[in-house]
Amino acid sequence: LTFTCWTLSHLCDGPSYHIAAVIYSASSWQPRKKLSPANGLVPRLVELLLHPSPKVAKPALRTIGNIVCADCSSDQTDIHGNTLPVVDFTEVILECHAVPCLRRLIGHHNREIQKEACWTLSNIAAGTASQIQAVIDSGAIPPLVELVNNELTDKEVRSEACWVVLNATSCGNDEQISILIEEGCVSVLGVLLAEPNMVMMALEGIERVLKTEEAQDSEDLYHKSEEELGQRPTIIKCASLIKTVTESPHNSSAVPKRAKRIWERHFVSCALCHNNYSRCRLRDSHFCNECKCHVCSKCDCRVYHLSYQEELWAEDEEKAEESKKNKKSKKAKKKQKAREKAAEKKKLESQQAAQAQQQKSKAAPKKNDAAAAASSQEKEPRSNAIKSKDDASSDKAESVENVKKAKSATRKSTSSSPSRGSIESDAVDSQLGAGADNNGDANNNGGSETNSSNGQPPIDLVLYLQQTGSIIALAKLMDSLYDSEYEDEDNVDKGEQQQLQAIDLVQ
Repeated sequence: LTFTCWTLSHLCDGPSYHIAAVIYSASSWQPRKKLSPANGLVPRLVELLLHPSPKVAKPALRTIGNIVCADCSSDQTDIHGNTLPVVDFTEVILECHAVPCLRRLIGHHNREIQKEACWTLSNIAAGTASQIQAVIDSGAIPPLVELVNNELTDKEVRSEACWVVLNATSCGNDEQISILIEEGCVSVLGVLLAEPNMVMMALEGIERVLKTEEAQDSEDLYHKSEEELGQRPTIIKCASLIKTVTESPHNSSAVPKRAKRIWERHFVSCALCHNNYSRCRLRDSHFCNECKCHVCSKCDCRVYHLSYQEELWAEDEEKAEESKKNKKSKKAKKKQKAREKAAEKKKLESQQAAQAQQQKSKAAPKKNDAAAAASSQEKEPRSNAIKSKDDASSDKAESVENVKKAKSATRKSTSSSPSRGSIESDAVDSQLGAGADNNGDANNNGGSETNSSNGQPPIDLVLYLQQTGSIIALAKLMDSLYDSEYEDEDNVDKGEQQQLQAIDLVQ
């Protein structure tokens, strides 16, 4: 059975009349019937697709695939020279219900069988709308999308699965493309954009998807508003894919040109927020003639207009002028306050100076009276001391004269030899002379106006009181002066006592 199936696969890989012979041939034991695909070998090959042995399923699948990808021709005759009817070989396979079996082989554990099944489905999806609808109705699209998005899928199997979606997208009608979009064909097209050999085909499929979505969006706008509909996610996803192609480097310059043309035809990008919007949504974005760019409804480009900048500049100037005026007024207020404070301070100082002057004027007579009293008090003891000193000097002079008279009398009465009295008189004379000298010095000192204790000039008590301003200091100074004068008087009194004692001794 395996070899028979391989033989048929090789026959179907030849010219179209070989394929027609396989389709219309009947078994030898069957009676002669009308030529029909249902009486040929195709139904049996479809049954063998689900054979448990991969050795049988693989050649049967290869035979079905060769039949699907073959081109029909008008020159189709059998070995007996009979003309065979012209039919679409893919339609023959669909009539034999081969697509559901191919759908089951997509998830086969054998990699070769998976690859052959996807290859056969891609050839069916490249046909008419009815053939594409047969693939969609079989439910083959979701597992194919899953195979593509699974990174563990074999590379060749993944490539054949992409071809199924790509052919269906490029050749299907709007309704079929809408179904494909719902089943996730856009993600498959995004995978194909990364393939250098498939990028142009992927761009074609994306453009077909965009046309379908924009037509559907325009139809929905008759029943709902743009706010209720919102942005269609498929359009936004296609916009990001196209943007990626335009910004990525490519070996061929035709790729970015095609992508740029699709972008300019279907999308706009906001110059402010850089979000992508569909051109069919007039309210989502608009072209600003002054900015020369597209701006979305969420952004406001008026701030970049010259008129707005002029208004803003005028407002800034007004604010600057107001701030200057406020600053000037604040400075003027500060200066006024400073002037008022200075005037108050000056007034207070003048008042204090006037009060001080009044106090000084009141204190000046008191100081003059105190100074006069102090000077009178000082002059009185000095005059008394001078009088006492004059009396003492006169008494001493009389005593001296008396002593001299006594001495002269004694000298006359006594002999020339020295006696006790003469010796005592000499002693008295010496004492008296010393006392007289001391008294004379004391009188001289008392008569002069200098201070005998330290030789300093006399002190002006009034001036001292004005300089110190303290009555207590003046009193202390006067006490010290009086003490020194009393000591001098004590010295004079001691001299007089010695003279009197000497006189007593002489007597």
